[in-house]
Amino acid sequence: MKFSVVVSVPRPVEEVFDHIVEPGLLSSYFTSEASGPLVAGAQVTWTWRDGQSETVDVESVETNRSVVFTWSESRTRVTISLTGSTKVTITEEGWKDGELESAFEHCAGWQHMLLCLKARMAFGIDLRG
Repeated sequence: MKFSVVVSVPRPVEEVFDHIVEPGLLSSYFTSEASGPLVAGAQVTWTWRDGQSETVDVESVETNRSVVFTWSESRTRVTISLTGSTKVTITEEGWKDGELESAFEHCAGWQHMLLCLKARMAFGIDLRG
């Protein structure tokens, strides 16, 4: 089982890519902290304002094109792809039977992340309130 969410961000692909992989930029719209950049072979912990944290194991990074990682706990695989006039697609796969509720929660979370990214980059707005 897998899902994909997509948004277009009206900014150059290099800027959008940096906002995904660089901890200071990522925490300006999505996390409250990231322990390091998303680079191949890294294990990075993301922390949110409510104190929740998750760790990702970065499999591969292709500059200005894609980032692939797995969640350390669930082992689902996330691919973030950038194409064309900066269309960002996030696909998460590897959900097993009985994990539909978690898959829906992640799908909603990724859609929220993409909308926060677009609001930050296009309008300078932080949707996290």
